[in-house]
Amino acid sequence: MGAASRESTAQAVAALDEVLHPGLIGRLRGTPDAIGDELLSASRAIGSSQQLNTLLADPATDATGRSGLVRRLFGKAFDRRTVHLLERISESRWSDPHDLVVAVELLGIRAHAMTSDDEALDSELFAVQRAIRSDADLELALGNGASPVAARLALVDRLLVNAAPATRAIVRHFVEAPGDDRFLESLQRAERIVAEAGGRLVATAQVAHPLSATQVNALEERLTAGYGRKIVVEQVIEPTLIGGVRITVGDDVIDGTVRARLDDLRLRLAS
Repeated sequence: MGAASRESTAQAVAALDEVLHPGLIGRLRGTPDAIGDELLSASRAIGSSQQLNTLLADPATDATGRSGLVRRLFGKAFDRRTVHLLERISESRWSDPHDLVVAVELLGIRAHAMTSDDEALDSELFAVQRAIRSDADLELALGNGASPVAARLALVDRLLVNAAPATRAIVRHFVEAPGDDRFLESLQRAERIVAEAGGRLVATAQVAHPLSATQVNALEERLTAGYGRKIVVEQVIEPTLIGGVRITVGDDVIDGTVRARLDDLRLRLAS
């Protein structure tokens, strides 16, 4: 993502946080949790039309004209707060038109995190990822764009019958969203957005055998101290590691696995 898109995304996030400030909730029609649904719906609508995406992100078009287009498309169907956010996004500069779609999706997920129990949402999104990783047929069934969307949405509803509404909304969104993103990668991106909304970072711990609750707590405390932010550790069982743990926090990888130590030893012996 280019510099213009990064700056515009940051401004959009700040605008969302301002709109969802407790002092503003309820002043306009609709409920605050509906904003997340509407933003996700808008991202799908814009992402499915190259012409619309290009028009809204075209810097050669007058900003007033772009915001007017937003009002005509979404003004009657969406909450005024949602329309306001979409107008702000359309008036911003974007390095690539697709970045605008990504930003609207990010705001939708963040809005759900801000208007629900974000830690429970975080946990449920990871549980969905874990279920998909353990079942290749499930990943294919959910992520196969050639399958009817209605059938895949029905599968999501059966899988998440006891999940929070926000979790179902986000997972259903990825089923319906246009594009070639892998389903699992989309869920991972959503989990990072939810954690960020709650002021946390997600650390993925790949282990050969499950860590105990005490070990997880100790690891979270050490990582939190090291990064200066609350860290939530999610475990992924990877038997090929033999032993130890590989931790990924954003772009950082801390590899303390037995396999890594053996590979390092082999390199030293070979040199």
